[in-house]
Amino acid sequence: MIVYALILRSRDLLPLTSTTNYQCSNGESAIDLKLINKIVKNVLKRPNTPKNKCFLRTNEKIYYFLPCLNIICMGMCIPSYPQVLAYSFLEELAGEFTKKYDRYKVEQALRPYNLIEFDATIHPIQQTYNKPQQLTSRINLAEITRDISLDPPQEVFIVETNSSNNICTPQVIPPTVRVGPLPTLEPLSFIDKASIVFTFCLILNSVLMVMDTLRSLTTEEDNSLDTGWLHFCSIFFRLAQIYVLTHKQMYRSKKGWTLFLVLLGFDWLLYFTDTLWEVILVFLITTLTHSCILRRKIANKLPQYQI
Repeated sequence: MIVYALILRSRDLLPLTSTTNYQCSNGESAIDLKLINKIVKNVLKRPNTPKNKCFLRTNEKIYYFLPCLNIICMGMCIPSYPQVLAYSFLEELAGEFTKKYDRYKVEQALRPYNLIEFDATIHPIQQTYNKPQQLTSRINLAEITRDISLDPPQEVFIVETNSSNNICTPQVIPPTVRVGPLPTLEPLSFIDKASIVFTFCLILNSVLMVMDTLRSLTTEEDNSLDTGWLHFCSIFFRLAQIYVLTHKQMYRSKKGWTLFLVLLGFDWLLYFTDTLWEVILVFLITTLTHSCILRRKIANKLPQYQI
């Protein structure tokens, strides 16, 4: 949920308005205003502060920042709140604020929270986004999602300054947790499925050769022992190739190339005595599966949030 919202003037970070209904059911304050002001100054007063969307992750809350014209909108949310909804909230908040107050009105403000009456507008918007099922339109949400995917917000960190020696020490903050569904690979195409079937045919052939080798161990024919071990090892490498093709993992391309080169060596050792068309067929199947691994990428489809 969205816990707190704040709008500041960008040139001097003067707070113009904020939410005022941040009391818990027991009457205690749900937020620490002094801590929030300290975090805002720490993030926005640095010379290397991003000019576009950014966010700060702490152990308890996530702070989202959205610059818009001569103001900066900030929203403090719980860690489980979707990032796309947080920025959609800030976009709508900035739009309503700029409609109601022009640039001259903003620059004319002399005191902090000079436009605190805008809280009457913030409150219903915040209540709506805290109950996503009340959102009746997904057009704005889709646009914000697309903008985030094309221009992702930059993560910033708290920098603590040691006054004794004037040294800035970065605070250790847990890594960012991805919001929304995890990325997946593109669906298997017909060629991908065909390559898997052909690879399983080669695996079945290797299994039969291994069984023949095991039967020959009971006789005096030991010439096929080395070939049997090669077929046995090729089974595991081809299974690994299928696994890399069908599952998302790190370094897929490097793993695919490694398996491809190893299997080419196995194919040459196992089938170089066979007829030419058999050798070509085995090499084509191995190459086809490898090309499917390289072709199958992360799906570009935007996550669909049911709201």
